[in-house]
Amino acid sequence: MLNIFLGYACNFKCGYCLQSPSSSPPRHNPQDVDRFVEKIIPYIQNNGIDEISYWGGEPLLYWPRIKAIHEGLLRAGLTFGFVKFVTNGSLLEDHHVEVLNRWDAYVVISHHSWQEPHSSQEPRPTLGKHSQQGESTPPDAPSWDKVARLCRSSVSFLFTHEDLFAWPWFRVLEDLEQHWGRPFFPYVHWVRATEGCAPGFYLTHDDLDIHVPHLWELAEQRLEGDRHAHFMFEGHLRDWRRDFHPDGDSKPMCHGDHHISVDLAGNRYGCHHSARVELRTGSIFAPEGPTPTTERAIAHVEKFVKSGDCMVCPIRSWCRGNCHLSNTHDVDCRLAKKKHKLLAWIDAQENGSNNRNTIKVP
Repeated sequence: MLNIFLGYACNFKCGYCLQSPSSSPPRHNPQDVDRFVEKIIPYIQNNGIDEISYWGGEPLLYWPRIKAIHEGLLRAGLTFGFVKFVTNGSLLEDHHVEVLNRWDAYVVISHHSWQEPHSSQEPRPTLGKHSQQGESTPPDAPSWDKVARLCRSSVSFLFTHEDLFAWPWFRVLEDLEQHWGRPFFPYVHWVRATEGCAPGFYLTHDDLDIHVPHLWELAEQRLEGDRHAHFMFEGHLRDWRRDFHPDGDSKPMCHGDHHISVDLAGNRYGCHHSARVELRTGSIFAPEGPTPTTERAIAHVEKFVKSGDCMVCPIRSWCRGNCHLSNTHDVDCRLAKKKHKLLAWIDAQENGSNNRNTIKVP
């Protein structure tokens, strides 16, 4: 996956945001896009890159640059098997939908971004700003009438200390489906306890005692044919089936050949959400030797995966608990092992036992 970082600008201020509030956005000038396209084309070709994603902040605030980049790549004859675009959906307009559909982009609508931080209320099953029924809806809700016209999309939900159960989200999807007359597909994430995220959202071990049994309940619902439970796990199962190899090496989640995160100057970073100088690991355009700065950045990226425990962990090749920016590694590690057990069980139920889904973890 080639992750192209545009900047930190966003029209929301979400309490759970994993981006650091102290980060400075990269500086750009109008010529940056043209230079970037010219240089990135041979890099994509030489490295066989088939997946691309555009990141903010809120990427729709950078739409002219994103459109110029992607159209330039297409004019050069490049094709992609997967184009990812994550947005809070509040700025989505007809012209965005038309272009994203033409690109065959997979658009992820962040449902969680318009929830009130530290609220005990269930997610609001609003139909969006442009509801045909004229309901009073929050000004920052996704434009669901535009979302309903996207050819490939999912609605993303976030498990946090305040939201440990998926059932309210499924009701949101059911309301949307009833209103718009089409299916909506869920995707779920687990909060990252980074510097930018308010500690009140961090998952705790006590949370996992409650949350993990709920995940097993959802897994059973998947096997019984529940559509939302099915698609909630589908992306995670795909990644597990692709990445988990019992004899594989430990690797960072977001840095390596599988994740190449760059800004428009070609600087490469250890996280596709944080283009920070201290996380700069090199350049994809200008070969350079190690420097104290890049060596410190790489050491930070690898601080968990190079530890003794991680290097001998049975799930090291797939692990989703090694975020190097997290302040709750012990919780992340435990959750990753629980998720492996869950995904391995689903895989065994659906495909039979094999040398991967029978691997045991502590």
